[in-house]
Amino acid sequence: MLTHYKSQFFKDFKHLHLNNAGLAPISLPARDKILYWGKRFYEEGFYTDHDYMSDVLHARTSLAQLIGCDYNEIAFFQSTAGAISQLCFHFPLQENDEVITWDQEYASNLYPWQEACKRKNAKLVIVESEKNLTTPVEKIIEKITDKTKVVAISWVQFLTGAQTDIEKLAKVTKEKNIFLFVDIMQGLGLHVFKMKEWGVDAVAGGSHKWLTGPVGVGFLALEMKHISKIQPHSVGAYTFGTCDDPTDLFCMPKKDAFKFEAGSKQVLEITALGASVDLILKTTISVIEKEVLRLSESLAHGLKMSGFEVHYNNSSIVNFIPKADSVEKLKSIPCNFAIRGPGVRLSPHAFNTDEDIKKVLAVL
Repeated sequence: MLTHYKSQFFKDFKHLHLNNAGLAPISLPARDKILYWGKRFYEEGFYTDHDYMSDVLHARTSLAQLIGCDYNEIAFFQSTAGAISQLCFHFPLQENDEVITWDQEYASNLYPWQEACKRKNAKLVIVESEKNLTTPVEKIIEKITDKTKVVAISWVQFLTGAQTDIEKLAKVTKEKNIFLFVDIMQGLGLHVFKMKEWGVDAVAGGSHKWLTGPVGVGFLALEMKHISKIQPHSVGAYTFGTCDDPTDLFCMPKKDAFKFEAGSKQVLEITALGASVDLILKTTISVIEKEVLRLSESLAHGLKMSGFEVHYNNSSIVNFIPKADSVEKLKSIPCNFAIRGPGVRLSPHAFNTDEDIKKVLAVL
């Protein structure tokens, strides 16, 4: 299964793709799906209508399996930020309510909740990470008060891959009737996630990192019991029915997550994402996770042996403090990377190889 997975990515002998926590290459099935629909739209136009809608539904169903929710609890957006904005700007926050988050949250999660709190006169409670940037769940739990309305955190943090125990947190939030939102962008596709089984109220993420889909798809998965409480941020024909329905000023919005999709969808990107998710499901998360951790552990160990200070949290992300010429050496390979938090972030995926890791360690 792993050999097949690795074969589904372009063999680029000129570049090293080690910024997969930023933008990963798309898979071969994703590329083929884009070409397929591009050709059919070019040749058939309207006559593709039923087929492309079925393929979008397939992508939604596959993604739901990966998240651990029902397909009709998922709404597609242009980005993760768009999905989070839909939720937080229409969440029933009231004055003096509290929203808890980590101090190292990515901007697409932090800024929408910060702005939502400003608009509602609610309080954003920012919890300090540990000095080594780890995010133990106990620090979130101890900040919960009788005013806490929402906990809104990332599952895996983008700086060093620090993880929060979502299953343990969900037990507490469920008991205290607190809404739990999780940004799963840096973990979905790498680690097992069970939204409904764990008791998570909502999640959001995107297509272009560990899911190896093209840029341009965000998604919100919202537990069905909450959907009626959240008004659509954008409104159009698909909020109520389809583009073929006659106008009716008295029609009612849909009762599932589809009401958050106002109009036409980004079919090429969504169906390509579905193709990549199918590849992940076929390979299995356990196989992908095992290989990613093997590669990232090898990278972290090699960097430590070379005298670098390394932040590694048993995830896909390895962050190290560079020496004077480290960045230029990485560029010379060339190897893509990101400057994040304490240092240089490298993030291998399961399609990477031992040779990729050795090449980086050799040049550093």
